[in-house]
Amino acid sequence: MIVIGVTGGLACGKSAAAGILKKRGAEVFDADLAAKRAVRVGAPAYQAIVKIFGKACLNQDRTLNRRRVAEQVFSHPSQLKKLNTLIHPEVILECFKAIERGRKKKGILVIDAPLLYESKMENLTDFTIVIDADIKNILLRTKRDGLSGDLAGKIIASQWPLSRKSRRADFVIKNNGTLKQLEEKIWEVLELIKIKSK
Repeated sequence: MIVIGVTGGLACGKSAAAGILKKRGAEVFDADLAAKRAVRVGAPAYQAIVKIFGKACLNQDRTLNRRRVAEQVFSHPSQLKKLNTLIHPEVILECFKAIERGRKKKGILVIDAPLLYESKMENLTDFTIVIDADIKNILLRTKRDGLSGDLAGKIIASQWPLSRKSRRADFVIKNNGTLKQLEEKIWEVLELIKIKSK
């Protein structure tokens, strides 16, 4: 099995790219979903988060209010570091298990991870793809998705710059056009990966 890490900045189209690969038959490990499972009610990371951030970070049903936590941690880098320390190990372990389950299979496993490099998960991959976009398009997409410009700016500032991620990537795809154009670029890269994997 070929393991491909797909990453990018906020609203660059990383998950759209992973979805396109899934349509082509790839299995997808979604690091964001794994992070949500890591903080489900009662989980060790959940309990630690409540202890650190208090009950104000909870919804009425005791689930984590992700928006409230995001506003808190992206305003205080030291708290973001604590949150990542609690969540990343569980996400990485779950990712490693997905890779091990797929090792004897043929095909492709995509690791869809916004913090692929920051969490060193690229070490689990055979190839990495960075989905990049112009800041103008990123801000339009975050606004469309209901994210305030202030919070979007803080999230972007907390991640590695796209230029740094791009330098480490095996492939970089600019996503400033349509979904169809992104799909065509993904197919081109996928063919190159298949050639390099032989």
